[in-house]
Amino acid sequence: MAFSPQSIHWKSKHGILLVHGIGNASEGADGSFPLDALRDSLGDDAAGTAIYRLNYDFINDWAATKVDFGAALLALKQSVGQKLGGDMSADIVADYIGDVLWPVLSANIRFAVRDAFVAQLAQIHVDRCNAALARGDDPLDYSISIVAHSLGCFHAYEGLWATSTEPSHQLTPRSDLFTLQSVVLMASPVQLIRSVAGAIRALVPDVDSLTCISQPLAIPAETHRGKRTPCTPRFVAVTGSQDPVGGHVLGHKQDWAFMNVPGQETIIDGQRLTTVSSRAELASALLAVKSGAAPPISDPHSWTAYIARHADLLRGASL
Repeated sequence: MAFSPQSIHWKSKHGILLVHGIGNASEGADGSFPLDALRDSLGDDAAGTAIYRLNYDFINDWAATKVDFGAALLALKQSVGQKLGGDMSADIVADYIGDVLWPVLSANIRFAVRDAFVAQLAQIHVDRCNAALARGDDPLDYSISIVAHSLGCFHAYEGLWATSTEPSHQLTPRSDLFTLQSVVLMASPVQLIRSVAGAIRALVPDVDSLTCISQPLAIPAETHRGKRTPCTPRFVAVTGSQDPVGGHVLGHKQDWAFMNVPGQETIIDGQRLTTVSSRAELASALLAVKSGAAPPISDPHSWTAYIARHADLLRGASL
């Protein structure tokens, strides 16, 4: 199935692109987007805001593709487990993380999602311009924001580097005046991927094409005569103190896994796992989350919960 970008008629001056993660722990099905939570966060402005969703239906049988990367996925999980200490509970946490990150091992999936992200962003720009010009307004007075979660943060990060530095997309922040009002990344694994994929780089196809590995971490920007123009004036990273995908285990920040891009706004939610006090109990809880059983804790990686906790941030950053 070929990717077809979503097009929406703008009723107001604001548009938001939701970028979902892919992987067993965060599937990109349409019904899994936290639309109700986002609309609650936006309040009265929700009805007029154009809310786009990047789905992955165009990736044919991507779940089955996971089988093709068994050895590389095992190496990925082993690398994470070793960084976490190498015991049984570390391996279970690593297994949870690995099931979120495995699509990084497929160049076809990476490039397909990046191209879809760019195409969707271009369509949002067209929709914005059409709405503004039809009303006699300046399109630059109409805002576009991105809210991404989990592996979707990685795809947004890589995609924004493509739009910011490749003139062919006509979405560069200086030359094309295409800037986003905000980029909000929730539970971003960008640094996690940088560390782990770098450690097993021989098993990652086209590894040098990954901006997060080949270049220092930075807010995506266009550089002209030595001056950088970032893709957005507001680049926000939100994660929870108990979210392993966001670089935390039992309240402890893991520097090798925590995304800390120079210039970003950093928000760390003080999550509490009321029945969990050890990594073994955390591992057991994550197994329950993965299996779909009723876990003894709320999922620390829940996108809906992140959005509900940060209603004020989303209103301020997107409207």
